[in-house]
Amino acid sequence: MAGSIEKRGKNTYRLVVSCGYNLDGKPAKHTRTVHCSKKEAEIELAKFVTEVQNGMVPEGKSITFAEFTEIWKRDYGSKELAPTTYARYLGILNTRILPYFGKFRLDKIKPTDIMKFYDMLENDTQIRRLKNNKGERLTRPLSKKTILEHHRLLRAMLHKAVYWQLIVNNPAERVQPPKTRKPKRKYYDDEQCKILLENLKDQEIKYKVAIIITIFTGVRLGELMGLEWTDIDFKNGIISINKASQYLSEKGVFTKDPKTESSIRDVAIPQFVISLLEEYKYWYEEQKLLYGELWHESNRLFIQSDGKPMHPNTISKWFVKFVEKIGLPVINFHGLRHTNATLLISQNIDVAVVAARLGHAQITTTLNFYVHPVVSHNKVAGNTLQNLLISQKND
Repeated sequence: MAGSIEKRGKNTYRLVVSCGYNLDGKPAKHTRTVHCSKKEAEIELAKFVTEVQNGMVPEGKSITFAEFTEIWKRDYGSKELAPTTYARYLGILNTRILPYFGKFRLDKIKPTDIMKFYDMLENDTQIRRLKNNKGERLTRPLSKKTILEHHRLLRAMLHKAVYWQLIVNNPAERVQPPKTRKPKRKYYDDEQCKILLENLKDQEIKYKVAIIITIFTGVRLGELMGLEWTDIDFKNGIISINKASQYLSEKGVFTKDPKTESSIRDVAIPQFVISLLEEYKYWYEEQKLLYGELWHESNRLFIQSDGKPMHPNTISKWFVKFVEKIGLPVINFHGLRHTNATLLISQNIDVAVVAARLGHAQITTTLNFYVHPVVSHNKVAGNTLQNLLISQKND
C-alpha cells in the first residue's frame, strides 16, 4: 500500500495513502494533515499506512447520522427486520434519536454525546427542548426501560456503521446503558388455570378455542392468529406452526415467517383439544354457508364473522377483559405462554421438550424466562426439609 507526503506550508504536511480503486473505478486514497517536521511526518505516514491497512480509517467522506440512517434503512432495516420491529424502530428514530443526532457527523459522535442524550430523555425539563420529526415538542420523560430500548437500537446501528467501515469504533459501546429491573413475568398456576378453563365453557367458541390452544401449546399470539386449517392434523393430534399473522396500519393484517427458524415446529395436542377443534370446524363451516357469496375464504382458524382474518390484537384484548370479569389476576395474553411452560416443567417434562414445543433454539431461554415455581410445588418444597430433618413425635 503506497504512501506519500505533500508539503502544504511551514511544518505542515499532507499524508496520502493510496488503497486501490473505488466503485467508480477511480483511484481511492486517504489523506491526513499533520503539523510537524519532515522527519516526524515520515513517522506519521508509516503509522497512517498501518491504520489504513488494518481498517482503522473509515472509507469515504464523513456523513451525518441522518444520512447514515437512510443507508441503514435501505440496506438493513427494511430488508432484515420483521415489519413490526422495523416500524417500532422507525418510531424511536423519528421521535427522539434523529431529532437529537440527525445533524451530528457520524464520526464525531462521542460517548459523552450519547450520555447527555439519555440524561435528557430522563429529565422532565430537558426533554421539552427536543422536537420530533413533525416539529412537536416532547413533554414527557421516559422510563429507564424505554431509554434502554433507545440504547440498544443506537448501539446496533452504530455497530453496523463500524461493520460498513463508516466509522472506526462504536461510541455506544463505551456508554453504560440504563439499569432496569428484570420484570416479574406473570402467569397462572394450575389452580388458576382450572378456574380459567371452567369459565371458558360458556364463551363464544372462537375465543374459547384460541385460549385453550394457547394454554396447551404455548404458541405466540402471532403464531396463533396465523394458523390455518391445513395446519391441523386431526388424525395424529398435531398443530404445525409455520407462519405468523401481524398488523401494521399501512399494510393491514399480513402474514410473515415465524420469529426464528426454530419457531417452525410441530406441537402435539391432547384429545380434548382435538375434539374442541372438530366442534369449532363444524361451527366454521356453518358460518360459510350462512354468508354464502359474501364469505371471504382465508382458511384461517380465527376470523371475523365473514371469514376475513381476525385482527391479531382482538383475541388478546378480549382475554384481558375476560379474566378481569371472572376475578382472576389480570395477565396479558403472552402470560399464557409462560403458564404453559411453567406447568409443563412443574410436571417434570424434560426442559428440552418444552423448549422445542415453544420454538426456542436454546433451552436456557426456556429456563431463564418461562419457568416459575407453581404454588402447589412451592409448598411441597417448603415442607420437604421439615419432613427430612425435624422428627415428628406422636402424642
